[in-house]
Amino acid sequence: MTKWLASVQSLEEAQTLVEHLPDILDMKNPSQGALGALNHQTVAEIVHWINKRCLCSATVGDLTMQAEVIAPAIDDMAATGVDFVKIGLFAEPELLQCIEQLAVNIKTLQTPVIAVLFADQLPEQNLIPALKKAGFAGVMLDTAHKNGLGLLNHLPLHRLEDFIVEAKQSGLLCGLAGALKMDDITILKPLDADYLGFRSALCLQQRRTNRLDPDLAKQLQNQINTPLPKAKAG
Repeated sequence: MTKWLASVQSLEEAQTLVEHLPDILDMKNPSQGALGALNHQTVAEIVHWINKRCLCSATVGDLTMQAEVIAPAIDDMAATGVDFVKIGLFAEPELLQCIEQLAVNIKTLQTPVIAVLFADQLPEQNLIPALKKAGFAGVMLDTAHKNGLGLLNHLPLHRLEDFIVEAKQSGLLCGLAGALKMDDITILKPLDADYLGFRSALCLQQRRTNRLDPDLAKQLQNQINTPLPKAKAG
């Protein structure tokens, strides 16, 4: 069954979701780019407050594709106690080499690392085999440019389905995000991703930099948990 992820930018925001905690509480700073990082103290405070009531993840920021930059950022974020560390992989010339060089760090780290690819700037090469080889625990699709266009504006359903199938066949957790709307749930749930990720759909006026609305979180949680209708025989 597909689960859900909600991104928060502060302890106060996380606390507004106390009655409707997501399966993964994700921590990032939406004002600092696609995967802007929160400071480590804030992340640690949220992890402490959650106290294992749900899983937690945090992003390390929009970093250049250099292993010597990303590796210490992963280590520092893992030290906050999160269950997953997320890193964005941008379509830069050094990307594949960076993934290969991160393998030593990722394979020795006890905290699983999730790769985030961007549907609006996908690299030419298929990275899933390289991510598996390097020790990544999962892969997500998101959008890099937060300009009102969502995941479904960039990739058709059959491409998303292929991505999910290949990730699962490689033993990776897989997720979809990128300005997903409430109405996208019924479209995307049949694809059977492990997680659907939300930020703007939970915010007032659907703006990702606005504060979260717990009533929207309740609606979204109910929709995620509603079973899909069974196909009619015949």
